[in-house]
Amino acid sequence: MKLPELRAPALPAIERPPAYWREAVLCTPAVPLAVMLGLFSGQIGFGAVAAGAAFSVGFGAARDLRGGRWAAMILAALGTAAFAFIGSLAGRSLPAEMAVAGLAAAGCAAFALIDEHVWWITLQMVIALLVAGYYPGTPLEALQRAGVVFAGGAAQVLIVSVLARVAPKAARPLPAPAAKGELDRRLLIAHALRAAICVVLALGFARLLGLANSYWAPMTAMLVLKPGLSETHTRGIARLGGTIAGCALASVFAIAVGYSQPALLIGMALTAYAAYALQKAHYAILSSAITATVVLLLELAHGGKVLLNAEHRLMATVLGGTIALTIARIAPHKPLAPFPGTDAVGPSASRT
Repeated sequence: MKLPELRAPALPAIERPPAYWREAVLCTPAVPLAVMLGLFSGQIGFGAVAAGAAFSVGFGAARDLRGGRWAAMILAALGTAAFAFIGSLAGRSLPAEMAVAGLAAAGCAAFALIDEHVWWITLQMVIALLVAGYYPGTPLEALQRAGVVFAGGAAQVLIVSVLARVAPKAARPLPAPAAKGELDRRLLIAHALRAAICVVLALGFARLLGLANSYWAPMTAMLVLKPGLSETHTRGIARLGGTIAGCALASVFAIAVGYSQPALLIGMALTAYAAYALQKAHYAILSSAITATVVLLLELAHGGKVLLNAEHRLMATVLGGTIALTIARIAPHKPLAPFPGTDAVGPSASRT
């Protein structure tokens, strides 16, 4: 009697994260070009700010705002410049900065439950506000910073639109985010209040601890906090893991190349390219690519502080994520419909 053939059960196919290497080509050039212009003109600080703005605005190329192909990028460039001006002025007083940041975070959180594309635009604006608050200035200095931010964002819009005509296949919109479910006004109000509290607390504690680049704490709190507790927990772990990996990789690379500016510039261009290409992949991967880009950008701008910046950025990330998770546990809420597990956040963290 012939025994039946035994076969091992088929293993489930491993789903690879989506990568858009061709589309990322459109958004990458503006970032290193802004840095190069700053280096050649002797104004690397301004070049880094413009590069950070271009990096953030570039993520808008993946969005199609109600039929407007580049509308999200244009609105982000205008909005980030305006909020950079407000943030720089508000940063002269911590209470004023905390009040403005709280209001902005509440509005951003509300849009997260209403419209994904509008939320992304407001997110870039809030990030610009938080970063500019770390660099307080007079009205003239605030206007100058806003002008540089707008120049970087506008350059990104121009370069992307020109390259899109040259390579139309690379300009195809990426998959749209999942549609929102029925709006729960009680959830909207509660989520907006929680976001405001998280951002205000993270900003205050980060300043109290004297962390360099302390804006990463409120920015992390805002990005990690989600309507559901499990979502907040998952996102917090992913962001922390991605930040650690990005800081470590960028720091090791900077030391290995001897802080050579050409090598750092090439490395930053590659990590920015990876961030654009993998923006629809796992959130930890995106966080890692964005963090590495920012660390290298800061090293180009300030030199010799990559390890300190990486350490403080990690501390700020842990602080912001802990505050978001704590608030989510104290006041948990469950949305009426599931939210997408991944989304594009560029922002997150691309200013200096």
